[in-house]
Amino acid sequence: MNLQDAFYEQKFENEFLRAKGDAFQTLFERLMGLAYKADFMACRPWGNQGDRKNDGFLKSKRRLFQVYAPNEMDAAKAKAKIKEDFAGAKEHWSIHFDKWVFVHNATDGLPPHVQQLLLDFESANSGVCIEPWSLEELRLIFRKLSLDDKTSWFGLAPSDAARMSLGFADLKVVIERIAALSAPPMAEVKEVPTGKIEANALSEAVARLLKEGMIKSPLVADFLSQWHDETLGERLAEAFKAEYLRLRGDFGPNQLFAELQSWAGGNQRGTPEHELAVLTVIAYYFERCDIFEEPRGVSR
Repeated sequence: MNLQDAFYEQKFENEFLRAKGDAFQTLFERLMGLAYKADFMACRPWGNQGDRKNDGFLKSKRRLFQVYAPNEMDAAKAKAKIKEDFAGAKEHWSIHFDKWVFVHNATDGLPPHVQQLLLDFESANSGVCIEPWSLEELRLIFRKLSLDDKTSWFGLAPSDAARMSLGFADLKVVIERIAALSAPPMAEVKEVPTGKIEANALSEAVARLLKEGMIKSPLVADFLSQWHDETLGERLAEAFKAEYLRLRGDFGPNQLFAELQSWAGGNQRGTPEHELAVLTVIAYYFERCDIFEEPRGVSR
């Protein structure tokens, strides 16, 4: 996976994790429209007829989609909604589809009562294949998008050219922005242990972004050693650590990484050079073990 692909995949995953309800359906429709163009037919509610239990149709594959992304997958409500949607799909679209796809936002897997319901549907409806889709299925589709499509969706990505030109001026923007934040007292800083990416269950995309940042992370140490305020590096370390601890209880590791990007980048994010500078500073403090967890059995 190259740098640009890693950047865009991490952006997509973060959008997926954030989207609920109508926002999730909008994300799904945008992805499918970009990937399949006219082959994918989005369906919007129409007056008192609604959408007739059709959240999108992929003509070439005879796939009918139903999107379900509540904040919480309540057992009784989920079963009632799925039963209603499947019955409505059969009533209005049965001659057009062979595959009924249940697109959901449960990244940790479907609960057993929902799995059983989907399997019962398939057993009772010969000729219809039931497919549950979530992040991994949508991620594979996202990977098929052209670079132009990804750029139109998420803006410019860092590139190898931006990495080659990265210098102190780019880092200074990020560092000075974070330096302005208040931070708790200093604490001992540790070196990065082996296997830290695996220990934190970070995705392939996030691992790639961190590795890109690590290439020039020594620039951060050089910059700090030349800075007139010799306490800046440790104050930044504590600021990163405090923000990481604040976010840790609310987000999984990959979304937490994205939140740190937003926090460190501030309102100046956007150019490839700036995005790479953000990654470089995050990688520096990741290597030092100021943020994210150490592998088990490693003592400092």
